[in-house]
Amino acid sequence: MEVLALVGRTAVLWLTALVVFRFMGKRTLGKMAPFDFAVAIMIGEAVAIGMESTHEPLINAIAITVALGMLQWLLTWLNLRFRWLEKLTQGVETTVVSNGRINTQTLASERMSRADLAMELRQKQTKLQDVKTARLEPTGKLSIEKKSNTAKKTTPPSARQDNENSR
Repeated sequence: MEVLALVGRTAVLWLTALVVFRFMGKRTLGKMAPFDFAVAIMIGEAVAIGMESTHEPLINAIAITVALGMLQWLLTWLNLRFRWLEKLTQGVETTVVSNGRINTQTLASERMSRADLAMELRQKQTKLQDVKTARLEPTGKLSIEKKSNTAKKTTPPSARQDNENSR
């Protein structure tokens, strides 16, 4: 009988967590900043305790899960209205590369190694010298703005000679 109670509690809390995460919105789950990640962990913990602890009323776990979801929704709503609060809770981007040059102090303060940066650039098929600006976003992702290539492409001398010889 205890197994059925655990399965029932699990189903109820699973449904509650799905509804709460859906209520919190796509942005919260799609672009998790550290604060969003912490709330997701807390919800997971509340649900886990509610599933495992049959001597605690199920409503306690539901109430905690719903309260965390509502608080997260409220915070995102406030972040939309107050940029200073968003900066405080979500963080700001930091520039790690400017005009093809690595800002080693910023890289160190973000605890990102040169190897990590090189890996990110390789994954984006970008060379360091082609980067105008690279920013580490609050979500931990690297966004890159490439230098504009306005210079005319010139034909190498050997190719010009081949074209002239073929005439």
